[in-house]
Amino acid sequence: MRGIIFMIWIILGPQVFGQFWIQKASMGAEGRHRGTGCATSHRGYMGLGHVNGTGQDISYKDWWEYDPASDTWTQRADFPVSTHGAVAFIADNCPIVGGGSALSTQFYKFDPALNTWSSIANCILSNPGDSQGFTVYNQGFVYQGNQLAKYNPNTNSWSMCANAPMTFGQWTCSFAIEGSGFIKGGNQLWEYKPLHDQWIPRAIFPGASTGGSSGFAIQQRGYVTSGYVGGLSTVTDEVWSFHPASNSWKQEIDFPGSKRRFMVAFAIHDRGYIGTGTNGVNFNDLWQFNPTDNNIGLAETAFEVKVYPNPVMEELKIQSFGLAHDNFELSIFDVNGRLLLKQDLFAFQQSINVSHLPVGIYSLEIGNANHIVYREKMMKR
Repeated sequence: MRGIIFMIWIILGPQVFGQFWIQKASMGAEGRHRGTGCATSHRGYMGLGHVNGTGQDISYKDWWEYDPASDTWTQRADFPVSTHGAVAFIADNCPIVGGGSALSTQFYKFDPALNTWSSIANCILSNPGDSQGFTVYNQGFVYQGNQLAKYNPNTNSWSMCANAPMTFGQWTCSFAIEGSGFIKGGNQLWEYKPLHDQWIPRAIFPGASTGGSSGFAIQQRGYVTSGYVGGLSTVTDEVWSFHPASNSWKQEIDFPGSKRRFMVAFAIHDRGYIGTGTNGVNFNDLWQFNPTDNNIGLAETAFEVKVYPNPVMEELKIQSFGLAHDNFELSIFDVNGRLLLKQDLFAFQQSINVSHLPVGIYSLEIGNANHIVYREKMMKR
């Protein structure tokens, strides 16, 4: 009887591969590629995309929410149109999605609480798509060719940034670390610093992938996973991490799922996730990358946090669920790592006066002695 129980656990339990990878629950919909995804502070989102292997091009508009605490998916309100290759980023802890095959300049905001999509200001780029947007200081960034556009949710407006020194083709990937965005195009990596409107060349990407990769950032490192090599028919399972401080790449344990291109990637709670994609077969699976501790992926902390506005002038507002009984605290550090403010979080919503802090950039953390559940850069004006 013990043997039978043990075998059932192996079948039903989470599948752990290598040192870092854990297979999670698959999205409850058809496999697809060139889909779209992003993550708020506590939920992941994937959807849209298409299939075209039979000669018929079918695009989707379904939108799915992933809860890491329960390892479950919930279908949410459909995107306004069926599309693939759309661009996504986060602003005010809400997904912003637009561009792609069916849209030109139109972008829409998804409100998780209301389960609704609403239009925002049109992007000033003509037709962004087949790339990953990124978020820095609560502002979204979308690129096309050598142009970069910035979305400000406080004014619902777009503005142009300095042109990039190279032209980014289709099927690039990006990630954001600290106060910078990083874009990989081919084997080149460029860092964009929003505060200085400046582009900086970084170390050449040493991996095999020339495009169709996915990117995410956790624990102050960026990760580039899978993609195609040269032509679309050859795909790779390589995973590489980039460390900005040393301007260096490191090859990680290969992705254990089927090799693929055109996946979706996002990060929640210092864990990376990739899913969907194709190698001729379209996938709907989801995988978690956790470089710290395999076992931590088996049980997640159930919580929700929203911190706004960012940038902030006088008063920081915090909305939280699931934190009140776990002795969580808010900590604010300066750029040298000195603790400037620490305050208990004890209510669903509270305001914290930060008017005494000088204008500048700060690190904000929410956690307790055992776990940091939220980390973000904060700009004080």
